[in-house]
Amino acid sequence: VTPKVELSDIVETIVTTNEAKFVEYLNNARPLTPRTHALELIPGIGKTYMKIMLEEREKKKFESFADLKDRVGFKDPVKHISERIIHELSGESRLNLFVKK
Repeated sequence: VTPKVELSDIVETIVTTNEAKFVEYLNNARPLTPRTHALELIPGIGKTYMKIMLEEREKKKFESFADLKDRVGFKDPVKHISERIIHELSGESRLNLFVKK
């Protein structure tokens, strides 16, 4: 097992354990600029998923990752959020959503 795989597993465990906090973030994320929404910085969320997520959360806030998957079709949010966190930890990210600089 490589350190990168271990880090990935650890981050995924943290995201899973703190699901409510991450779901709350997804429910409250806002645009960063007129052209870029914070949700788009999460791998796997492009304009299409973002639009669906915004429409769905307007109807009713997401209650869990399972709720997000069911209503939006966004598969494996834990993996995608974890990828974003690892990217932020690498120091390569200009904007951080989850990791304080």
